[in-house]
Amino acid sequence: MQIVSVEFICFFIVIMLIYHALPARLRCPFLLMSSYFFYGSQNIRYLFFLIVATLFSYIDALLMNRFRDALFYKKLVFIITIIFNLAMLGYFKYAGFLSGGRINSLLLPAGISFYLFMSCGYLADVYQGRIPVERNLFRYALFVSFFPTILSGPIERAGNMLPQFSTDFLKNVRFDTERIRNGFVRILWGYFMKLVLSDRISILVTHVYAAPEQYGGALLAVVSVLYTFRIYCDFAGYSHIMIGIAETLGIRLMENFRCPYLAESVADFWRRWHISLSSWFRDYIYIPLGGNRKGTVRKYCNVMIVFLLSGLWHGAGWTFIIWGGLHGLYQVIGALLMPVRRKVSELLKLDTHDGVQTRSLRVVRIAGTFLLVNFAWIIFQAENMEAVRNICERFLHPKVWELFDGTFYTLGLDRPNVALMFLGLLMLIMVDLFNEHGIFLSKHIAKERLWIRWPVYIGAILLIGICGVWGSGYDTANFIYYRF
Repeated sequence: MQIVSVEFICFFIVIMLIYHALPARLRCPFLLMSSYFFYGSQNIRYLFFLIVATLFSYIDALLMNRFRDALFYKKLVFIITIIFNLAMLGYFKYAGFLSGGRINSLLLPAGISFYLFMSCGYLADVYQGRIPVERNLFRYALFVSFFPTILSGPIERAGNMLPQFSTDFLKNVRFDTERIRNGFVRILWGYFMKLVLSDRISILVTHVYAAPEQYGGALLAVVSVLYTFRIYCDFAGYSHIMIGIAETLGIRLMENFRCPYLAESVADFWRRWHISLSSWFRDYIYIPLGGNRKGTVRKYCNVMIVFLLSGLWHGAGWTFIIWGGLHGLYQVIGALLMPVRRKVSELLKLDTHDGVQTRSLRVVRIAGTFLLVNFAWIIFQAENMEAVRNICERFLHPKVWELFDGTFYTLGLDRPNVALMFLGLLMLIMVDLFNEHGIFLSKHIAKERLWIRWPVYIGAILLIGICGVWGSGYDTANFIYYRF
């Protein structure tokens, strides 16, 4: 059952209606059964690994609680469980890469990286005493398998989710039309990003990157920027859909994206991009390694370790590792050059507060960060570094005329689809700019009169429904993060 299918929309609506009709004590078991049904619809065999991972971490958390006064046994149980989870993840996701292709896993359970990271985070929080152990198996199983998060996140924390699955909390969840409407608006925005933008851009990008040697550097540069937006629309689109679905159920999920391409530095980018993952690495890898408490050199080493692991998490391949390492290197170099940048700003009087110069400097920083992130995405999408080298070599041969001689309309999209793509991107950029300044259009629309508000909603549904499937040879692609 794909998220971009009519079957899923019907599934979600039925679940929401039954959920609100049930008494509070039955809502948690009902959501658990619904989540297992949804996950099993991807592949029934996936359920076995999910249930095994859930039971193992649930039992081991209880054992840690039992041995809370025997530190040696508590630590031993914790280490064994973490090793088990990482071994399961390593076999299914990295066996082929680590063995040089000699070992191949025949099955990669969907979302395994997400639910195992959530389990590991829960165990770490119990071990450190940050949260109490969860004794209710149904509640813990729902935390691991909750259908809005299991396939592609957000990578939630037990401290946020488990209390929301308690009967006391669910008693206060009412059929609130305003909350449900807000959730539906967010779902619509997510589908717009996915169907109208991401999938449309994907056709063009796939066409060009399949044979980059046939095109000039100028067109490849535009395509690389389009891929940068494609991956944002795909990742963030999924998050918006699922956060909106959870909101209609009265469940609050953490924000996962916050206008990432308006970041003023790579470090700022990672505070805005895939927030649930970057904060997970910060809390469970970077800080336990010592964070910035062990001196400058150790801090930079910890940053590099975290981002190399982040790259490996995204995929079993050297391009992913290099992509992660490059982001770590960006931040180390940025920190080393910070005194120089401040000195230059002082000399050129760029940090004045008269308005114009400050805004101009911010634009330059945003543009510079975007270019650095954009180059890293070229590595991320490539099959190997040879492909990256070929693309970079083409940049030396711009062939600017390809942007104006009609070549752009021979890349899988005709003129109307290309126009729709760029208009959609303009709308996305404007919405992000408004959000960055605290102006949320959805809230303003919700305050309008009924005869204004509902035509806007109906128009949005028609736009997504029609433009999401319009175009010869056009088909919806699965979310990129499913394979992670």
